[in-house]
Amino acid sequence: MPELPDVLLAAVLGLLGAAVGLASGRLVPMFPRHDPDPDDPAPPPPPGCPHCGAEIPFVRWLPVVRVRGFALRGRCPACRTALPPAPAVVAATAAVYVLIGLRLGAAGAAASPLWLAALLFLGGVGVLLAVIDVRVHRLPNVLVLPSYPVALALMVGAAFTAPAAAASGAAAAAHGDLVRALIGMAGLAAFYWVLWFIYPAGMGWGDVKLSGLLGLYLGWGGLSGVVSGTFLAFLFSAVLGLGLMAVGRATRKTQIPLGPFMIGGALAVILLGDPAVLLG
Repeated sequence: MPELPDVLLAAVLGLLGAAVGLASGRLVPMFPRHDPDPDDPAPPPPPGCPHCGAEIPFVRWLPVVRVRGFALRGRCPACRTALPPAPAVVAATAAVYVLIGLRLGAAGAAASPLWLAALLFLGGVGVLLAVIDVRVHRLPNVLVLPSYPVALALMVGAAFTAPAAAASGAAAAAHGDLVRALIGMAGLAAFYWVLWFIYPAGMGWGDVKLSGLLGLYLGWGGLSGVVSGTFLAFLFSAVLGLGLMAVGRATRKTQIPLGPFMIGGALAVILLGDPAVLLG
C-alpha cells in the first residue's frame, strides 16, 4: 500500500498533470485531418487556427507553441479567438501523472529527478499525441520529432546523475540504462520501419517516427520491455478492432489509428510493470 509521501507526490503530480493538460489540450484543434490524394500527395497543413486558418508557429526543436501566453490564454495570434482545451487531454494527463507519482514514489523521484522529468514529459506529449491521432488519424511531426532531443537530454542527464553510479564510480552502472534505451530506440524504430516497408497501407509513417521515442523509454527498464510494449500495442489494437467488428461499427478495411495503442502499451509497461518480468 502506498505510503503517505507517495500519495502526496501523486496528488501534487495529478494537479500538475491537469495544468499541463489544460495547456497542451489547446493544441488539439490546431491539427485538422489530412487525407492526401494518392495520385498527388501533399504534405499536411501546418498547425493553425481552426477559426481563421492562420498558422500558429512552434518553437524550433521543441513541441511548444511560439506565441507568448498561449498556454494560459490559448488565443489565436491572428483572430484572437480562444482555443478551448480538450477535456480528454486534461483528464488523461492528470491520471498518467498520478500513476507516475505512485510508480516512482517520493524516494524514487528524489533520487532521480531527471528521470521523473523524462516520464512527465512522455506522459504529457504521449497523451496529446494519442488524442490527436484518435481525432484526425495523424501524429504531427511538429510534436513527434522535437520530442526526441528533449527526451534524450533528460535521459542522458538521468543516467549521468544516477546516485548508484556516483557512489560506486562504476561507469557501466551509470550508463547501462541509457545504453539499453538507445538500443531500444534503434531496434523498435527498425522494426516498425520494416513493417511499414512490407505493407505501407497497414501502418502510417507517423507510427514509424513515434516508435523510436517509445523504444527509448521502454528500453530504459530492460529490453524485454520493448517487446512487451510492442506486443501490448498490437494486442490492444486487435481487441478493439475485433470488438468494433463484432458490434458492426467497423469492417476489416476500417482504419484504426495505431498511435494511441503504441503509447498506451508503452505507458502500461513503464508505469504498471513489464508483464514478461511479472509473469516470469
